[in-house]
Amino acid sequence: MRTTRSRLARGSAFVAVVVAASTIISATAQAVSGVSPVPAGTYLFTAKIQNDLGACSAALVDPTWVITTTNCLISEGQPVVAGPPTRPTTVTVGRTDLTSTGGHVLSVTSLVPHPSRNVVLAQLDRPAKGVTPIALGTAATVGEQLMAAGFGRTATEWSPNQLHAGAFAVSTVADQSLTIDGTDAATTLCKGDAGGPLVRAGSGAPQLVALHDRSWQGGCLAESETRRTATEVRVDDLGGWIAQNTRNSYVALATGGALLDTRSGVGAPAGPRTGGSTIDVQALGVGGVPATAVTAVLVDVTAIKPTTNAYLIVYPGGSTRPATSSINASAGETISTTQVVKVGPNGKLSVYSQGDSTHVRIDVHGYFTNSGGGGLVALPHTRVVDTRDGTGTTTGTIPSNGSRTVTLTGDNALPVGASNALLEVTVVGATGGGYLTASPTGGTADPSSVLDYASGITSQGVAVKLSPTGQVTFVNRGPAVHLVMTLQGYVAASPTMGADLRPTQAVQVVDTRANGGAPIKAKGGLFINLSEAIGLPPNAMDGALISITAISPTASGFLTVEPDRLFVGTPEGGLVVTNPSVSNFTAGHLARTTMVVTKVGRDVGGPFHPQPGKIGILNASSGTVHVVVTLHGWFNEPAVAGS
Repeated sequence: MRTTRSRLARGSAFVAVVVAASTIISATAQAVSGVSPVPAGTYLFTAKIQNDLGACSAALVDPTWVITTTNCLISEGQPVVAGPPTRPTTVTVGRTDLTSTGGHVLSVTSLVPHPSRNVVLAQLDRPAKGVTPIALGTAATVGEQLMAAGFGRTATEWSPNQLHAGAFAVSTVADQSLTIDGTDAATTLCKGDAGGPLVRAGSGAPQLVALHDRSWQGGCLAESETRRTATEVRVDDLGGWIAQNTRNSYVALATGGALLDTRSGVGAPAGPRTGGSTIDVQALGVGGVPATAVTAVLVDVTAIKPTTNAYLIVYPGGSTRPATSSINASAGETISTTQVVKVGPNGKLSVYSQGDSTHVRIDVHGYFTNSGGGGLVALPHTRVVDTRDGTGTTTGTIPSNGSRTVTLTGDNALPVGASNALLEVTVVGATGGGYLTASPTGGTADPSSVLDYASGITSQGVAVKLSPTGQVTFVNRGPAVHLVMTLQGYVAASPTMGADLRPTQAVQVVDTRANGGAPIKAKGGLFINLSEAIGLPPNAMDGALISITAISPTASGFLTVEPDRLFVGTPEGGLVVTNPSVSNFTAGHLARTTMVVTKVGRDVGGPFHPQPGKIGILNASSGTVHVVVTLHGWFNEPAVAGS
């Protein structure tokens, strides 16, 4: 991304748009073919991507991805490889005036270069809230007039702060490239804007046709060259590649692997963590996780016998610590939670501990990648197993060191071929601490814990691997307990089925304690819009991965989560609870956190349609409870019929 590239004849990669002074702004094209910058609020999908070596332009093609040319990101002659960028890289998007405060400045967390074309995808650390991505258009034709946009040098400015755009005519079209000429004597492309979009403006929504690749730069500041033609790299035919590589499919590990255990010194020096301390834990290339092409990991986080009430926060290495805890533990207990965590650009997770002294263990059970795996499908929550009454299994507790096999396909709404089930598992009646393991029946036994439980009742969202016949075997390493399971979703057999998870850094959506807020009343509800929390357009979100922390309940009970719909009230002024539990709690609990996969409201038409992206959380207890809701990721609409 250096700013000293040479001209077209020597492989220049940096271009910017310069336009003539005499032309006026075209409202229909929403661009400028004169010296003025584009009108405010237009071409917001155009981005500036930069690191300490220089800057280029790019285009937002997905809420969390931009596309640019690979040459923009070459560092010290080294090729761009898949994975985190070798230098800290940021993207400014949704801002046509770089001196303004609109739009976003986002970090790049991962790169995906095209195998044979000068094109690379860059993943953002969170969605570009309020900015509509540009869609791909059809191939350009010779003689067609297209608009080129970028932030680079002009005829009079070395480093302008305004986005410019100008009209160009297509002169030739090849398999992977096309050439363009300015439509007037002063329109050209200059250094500073390689990777910027070539757009079909027309009367409808803009369409992306190509990216700026090389230019003769005639008429640019400090250039003596007179030729003004430019070469563009085509992207109109890369829709399949973009879709494949912006997906995040789930891959389950055959057995869980330890990333951290402070008791034995795995992943960090041995010894309990003290209050206010942070440790970085290697996540890539450890415990069966590949060293590259991994965006997030699914981990089981365990707090082990803290000396006082304690909590842990697990978050991407090198990023700002979120405000929401990952797990809360009371003094003396051992308890776990499942969490999906983005991997930091350094390939690590950070673990913050608050409390007097506690040991910490983190086991990884799977990871998200754009290579292989399976898509995810969120389902309406359904009770599928209850050993107390024989639902989905035999009646009776699972004894110490005993096991229970359950079948989750067929009548339980999971299709044959589903590789993993997403469950809320509740341990009932424990007289002491213990843990559960889960393995595909008849397959490789996995001795790692999927859920550590304490005395009484413990519930937690987990992901479990299934056999080809849809069976999973749970083993109980603790006192005799009942198990209750609620199905929340599944992982499909391939990445082309289901939806992809778009992991985000933890975003706290609501905290009922904030600003003197009131808890959820008995049989009351809390309604929140997850799409609005990260600025997604309506109906973009089909499901979400959230964590819910129930805090200071005054009575024992549970929470339910479901998409926005027409809820029925009770004569006493409460709400009718119809969904199974997702978070069980006991009066006097300080806090309990559980992972939840949930569908969200979608506007499908009709007089009583739900609000897109909205969910309802109901308090099924006779007392009050405070709630903290944190968003960790979202699913687009799954490509599975009937899902």
